[in-house]
Formats: sequence, structure tokens, C-alpha cells
Amino acid sequence: MSIILRQITRRAGGGEIARTSTLDKTEVLIGRGTDCDVQIPDLAVMLRHARLHRLASGRVALDALGGVPLNIGGRFVERGEIDPASGARVVLGSHVLTIAAGDTADDIVVTVERTDAPGDAAAARDEARTFGLDAVMPGKRPMVWLSLVAVLAVFLAWPIWASLQPRPAATPATPTVQRVNFAPDQLWTSGPLSAAHANLSNDCGACHDKAFVSVRDETCRACHDKLPDHAPLNRMQAARAAPAGLFGEAKAKLDAATHLTVGRCASCHKEHEGPDGALMVASTFCSDCHAGLKGRLNTALSNVAGFDTHPQFRATIVSTPAAKNPLLTRVSLDAKPRENSGLKFPHKLHLAADGGVARMASEQGQGARLDCADCHTPDADGVRFVGVDMEKNCASCHDLAFARDRSGVVRTLPHGRPEQVVGIMRDFYRAQGGPSTFVDRRRPGIVRTVAGGSAGARGDAAVRAVFSRGGACFDCHAVTPPSRAGALDFGIAPVSLADHYLPKGQFPHKRHTAVKCESCHAAATSSTASDVLLPGVASCRECHGKVTAGATVPATCDTCHGYHEGPATGALPVGHPLPKPVKVAAREVRRRGAA
Repeated sequence: MSIILRQITRRAGGGEIARTSTLDKTEVLIGRGTDCDVQIPDLAVMLRHARLHRLASGRVALDALGGVPLNIGGRFVERGEIDPASGARVVLGSHVLTIAAGDTADDIVVTVERTDAPGDAAAARDEARTFGLDAVMPGKRPMVWLSLVAVLAVFLAWPIWASLQPRPAATPATPTVQRVNFAPDQLWTSGPLSAAHANLSNDCGACHDKAFVSVRDETCRACHDKLPDHAPLNRMQAARAAPAGLFGEAKAKLDAATHLTVGRCASCHKEHEGPDGALMVASTFCSDCHAGLKGRLNTALSNVAGFDTHPQFRATIVSTPAAKNPLLTRVSLDAKPRENSGLKFPHKLHLAADGGVARMASEQGQGARLDCADCHTPDADGVRFVGVDMEKNCASCHDLAFARDRSGVVRTLPHGRPEQVVGIMRDFYRAQGGPSTFVDRRRPGIVRTVAGGSAGARGDAAVRAVFSRGGACFDCHAVTPPSRAGALDFGIAPVSLADHYLPKGQFPHKRHTAVKCESCHAAATSSTASDVLLPGVASCRECHGKVTAGATVPATCDTCHGYHEGPATGALPVGHPLPKPVKVAAREVRRRGAA
């Protein structure tokens, strides 16, 4: 036996929808419950209201399950038998079940249809008309037009009118325009301004100085007038890859038509994106140009698509020291560059755990041996280090005392003035006359007293000893020999210490205090001052990598590089001074590190 269930639903505009399903059962439950085979959503029907099953005689029995009589053919009975051939109507609340025979002798068709009494429908309409707003409110179409006009008036016409009103002119009494609590054009804002521009939240006209025109670079430069460009605009536009695909070409044409050119300030710095919006720049903004830069521009810069393909670092080292303008060269660390700072300083000797330097450090209470912090002091920003100074960092060990006069006063030599050293020593020995009583303390730089001969001869000999091997000047500096035999016009080569080996990048040391210095700088094995003790790019990749690479610290382009540092200069020719843009970059790196 199969029961074919037909459920009929009436449309609001007329017509009906019939859904048919087949139940391969000899017995079905009828009721409001979800477990019933024929579910009737009506509160007048019980959860399990009736049971329908086929009798052996071919008739259909319908039994009431909840004690409520069933209305079968207008009669209320607890149980009724129905002949499918003649059919019957069963009323359950607002629904009518029609039971009839199917196409085959074993099939029974049960049709379920909701029927509302005409009086009930009319009463519902009268109630809605009596207590609703239809009688006093306009229709739906007029309401839509009224709403549209109101939106255009408040959010379009009012802001346009307000933007066209002249601003009050500044006077001596009111040099600045007073801020207002609300301006109509604020209705157009798409989000809060960044923290850097939060003071302009109530002054949209400060940036949007022309109605229906995007923010122009001239408006940005009104405040940021000293910020250098990354590169000339025409080169930045040529450096970007051509738009790919139909969508990219269409967008490029649309941007050009609306003056949204490549390289404009707002193409990178997006406002109304929250407190950090103006500074949130995707790394792809850099790689879009630099990934294939050499193929689009005539430049000495290398192609860089990310830190994992970054070329080896190129250090700016001193090639020829000078008092004012040392000659600098930019060389890749792969070339094992040698620096000529004019200074002799073996790190290995000073960091050794044994020997005279370690014993001297122990005697002076500096520990068992010297370490990096004994000479290198971080600057106030914590980005780099204060320059090494003779009086502050070296004099405690490298004493410039050369003799004790007859009154017991220890005489010292001036640092950095070789002509004064010659004069002071010659005058001292002439004035003393007899042999000196100075006792050698056996520290680096102390000159032994020269005995015998005249006072002048002893003074000249002492001068030559100071500027010779083992002397106070010779051990640390490159000494220029006298102009002729017998002369004493010794000279000292200028000392130029690099302030920043990588001026095109930034490395805040204060963020790496958890790492030991020797983890990056091989100072303990350096036996000459010409060693460039910089770690290579492979060393940095041990901790830094792609954002998605699972590295200890994700690295993007702006982790090490700034953008507004002036045009890139490419490689520095050997023997050329450091150009001005790189010096600006070095100072800017220091400033950014402090921030």
C-alpha cells in the first residue's frame, strides 16, 4: 500500500501550489508534531491527532488518538471507515483532508489543503484597516519618493551648499578659523582619520579643498613640505609594471581619466581607515616596482621581490680617511671589503680572555676582560652607538703620560695634535736639564725615559720614540714620517670612523638587546681594524623572513627601509664622497628609530 500525499498552498494573488510526495507505509500519523507523517501546522490540531491505516477489506480506517472526535463527512466520530472509491472529507481545524483512491487499487491519495472561512478573512482585513496606519499614511510609492528626496537633501544638497559657503577670513583677533562641532560634509566620511590627522576631523576642507576632486599632492605638501620624494614622478611611473589583463587596463585608464596617477600621495597613504590607516602600506607596493626594476629602468639598483631574494648587503665604508670629507665606497659584503679608517685597533686583542688587556680590565674593576659595552655606548635613540672617543673610551688604558717633572707632576701629551706633541716634549726636556725620574708603568702608550746625552738630544729621541713602533701614537695611528732626515715634523693620518655602514637601511639595536653582539659581529676573531664586522643577509634571514614563512620575526620592506628618503643614488663610485641624499637617509633612519 502506498499513500500519495498532496499538499496544496494558496497564493496571495490567486492560484495554488501543489506538492506531491509518496509514503510507502500501511499506517501514517496525522498531527501537528514534527514526527507525524502528515504534519498540519495548526494549533487546533493535537501533536498526534489521528492514525490512518488500510483494512483487509480495502477500506481505510481513521482513528482519533487524543480523545477529540474526528469530523468525517460532517459527523464527529472516534473512529471512522472510509471507502476510497467514494472518498471522504475530514476537517482538522483550518485544514481539510480529502481521502480518495489512487490510480492503482493499492494507492490512496490524501490531499491536505488550508481553508479560511470567508468571515474570518474579512474580519482580519477590517481589523488591519481599523488599527493600521493605511488610512492616514501615504501609499508605499509616495513614501519611497519622499524618502529619496529627503536623503538627497540631507546627504547631498546640504553638504554641497555648506562647502560652497565662503569661509570667514582670518583677522588679527581671530587668526585661525574657529572649529565647529559638526560640518555637513562630515556625512560623507567613510571612516575615522588616522591618528596623525585626527586634528583635522572637523575640517574636511583642509584636505578636500576642491569639491568632487580627489585629494591632490599639492594639498599634502602644504604641511609636508620638507618630505623628499622617493624618486622623480616620471621614473616611479615607468618603474611600475604595465597593468595585466582587461580589468587592469580598464582600471589604469579610469585612474588616468580621474587623475588618480601612479605615485600620488593618496595612492599609498589611505585615509579614513582608522588610527593607523595612513601608515599601513602593503609590501606589494614596493615589490610591484622593485621586482623587475632593472628591466624597466636604467638603474644600478638590483631587482628585489622580497627579503628571501634580497641581494647581499652593500656596506658604505671609508676608503680614504680625511678630516672633513672622507672618501667612501659602497661595496658588497661578498667582496670581503677592507676599510681604511686610519686607526689601528685589533678587536681580538682587546676582547681576549687572557693577556695584558684582560689583566688591566680586571685591575680597573671592569670584569675578567673587556666586552663590547665597555667601549660602545648606545645613543639616546637606541638605534646606533655614540662615537668612540679617546678621552672617554681609551684613555683609561692608553695613558698619554710621558714623564714626571722634578716637582713630581706627571706630564701628558695632547691627543690629536702631533705638532704640539713635538713642541711639548722638546720644551720639557730642555727645561728639565738632568735625567728624568719618570717611572714606566708599563701600560700601552707609555714612553720609556731616554737616558744620556744632552737635554735637546734626549727630547728629540723621546719624540721619535713616541712616533715609532711601541710608542703612544704609533700603536693606534698611522704615522706620517718626517719630510726629511733628522726632521721631527711627524704627522698622524686622519681617522674617519663610519657612523652608519648601511645608510640606506635601518637597524634599531634597541630591539635586538636580547641577542648577544657576537651573534652578529665577529669581533672576537678580528685581528685588524680594516675588518668590516657586519653580518651578511644570510645571518639576518635566520630570524627574519616572509610574513607567512613562520620565521621568528616577519620582515617586510619597511622593516629596514624608509620610503621618503630622497632619490636613490645607486652604487657609489670608488673614491667619491658620500652624496647628500644618503646622509639625509642616515639622519632619517636615526629619527625613525627613536619614534
